[in-house]
Amino acid sequence: MSEASEQIAVIEYCALRRIDVFAVPNGGKRNALEAHNLKRQGVKAGVPDLMIPIAKGGYHGLFIEMKVGRNKPTDKQKEWLERLSRNGYKAVVCYGADAAIDTIEEYMGIGGK
Repeated sequence: MSEASEQIAVIEYCALRRIDVFAVPNGGKRNALEAHNLKRQGVKAGVPDLMIPIAKGGYHGLFIEMKVGRNKPTDKQKEWLERLSRNGYKAVVCYGADAAIDTIEEYMGIGGK
């Protein structure tokens, strides 16, 4: 499974459970002009892939950085996860859709897929 397909599974799960979630479009290959324009529009390297903008359990919201296989968070991703955590968000790395869904269910206080 690719990171993209795992993320799609998480988005589909959230849609079924009616959990507000959105993806942060920071990844992917872009040409120099498009990358420059996106940077000017506020796209930031390292921002986690998914955000659930729902306050729960003393957090302002949940950010998830999706990974698969042996992929590890980059230094910029680690910096963002730490920054978000310091500012009252739950910010985690999840390896695959199952781990992300488990994290979401725990965060939301729900059980079962």
